[in-house]
Amino acid sequence: MVDQPEQAPGVELFPIGYVQTGFADPADAPSQAAEAFTEAGRVVLHDRFAAGLTGLRGHPYLWLITWLHAQAEEQTTELLVVPRSMEATGGRTGVYATRSPHRPNRLGLSLVRVEDISGNTIEFSGVDLVSGTPVLDIKPWYRGIDGPPEGDSE
Repeated sequence: MVDQPEQAPGVELFPIGYVQTGFADPADAPSQAAEAFTEAGRVVLHDRFAAGLTGLRGHPYLWLITWLHAQAEEQTTELLVVPRSMEATGGRTGVYATRSPHRPNRLGLSLVRVEDISGNTIEFSGVDLVSGTPVLDIKPWYRGIDGPPEGDSE
């Protein structure tokens, strides 16, 4: 393996669009999209990225890679967090062992069900994001690829 320097060059990201949902506050949004498949949302792409939706129709699910912009700055520095599943006990665990939105880099990953695609808009169900969340990328979900290898029970 090749060693990497601790300080890598900066990474520049830009939104390709944004999410519209019924949630304004992260504390009110479901913690996982799978917990809220009855909740409807929408991705609106900036017009210059709309052509990238070509060929996406027919995929039942999509991965949304987002920037969790609504997290308070002080919530992005803790490496030990109290995940929602441990709130009652106050137990803490490493941020990388959780799906907590409180992360050093505010990247979000949501698996959503496609309801419709029209123009620059994707209608979806399965909401765990607040309205206005910037979308950085969209990737199709594939059965057999987006899971462990067959026979791996872990």
